[in-house]
Amino acid sequence: MLVKTTCPICHCDTYIQVDAEEYARWQAGELIQVAMPYLHPEDREMLVSGICPDCWDEQLVDEYGDGEDLWLSEEDFDETGFNPYMGCYDFDC
Repeated sequence: MLVKTTCPICHCDTYIQVDAEEYARWQAGELIQVAMPYLHPEDREMLVSGICPDCWDEQLVDEYGDGEDLWLSEEDFDETGFNPYMGCYDFDC
């Protein structure tokens, strides 16, 4: 299925191809990175917040640096799901 997202900053529309069953699991509460692990982090972010990569870079990279450390991966969390750098669990970050 094709999911349309609209960036809340620049109002551009983006379409992301996802599996309908996986999308339904995410909408039912499953973590997006578990339901759709094959999606690039930028695509998952667009589904979650709607923010497009260009606006993400303009809004956040300018404030925080080059953006290389902005995306979280499984290595950022311990075995309980806690991220010691962010001070939150993976479902809260």
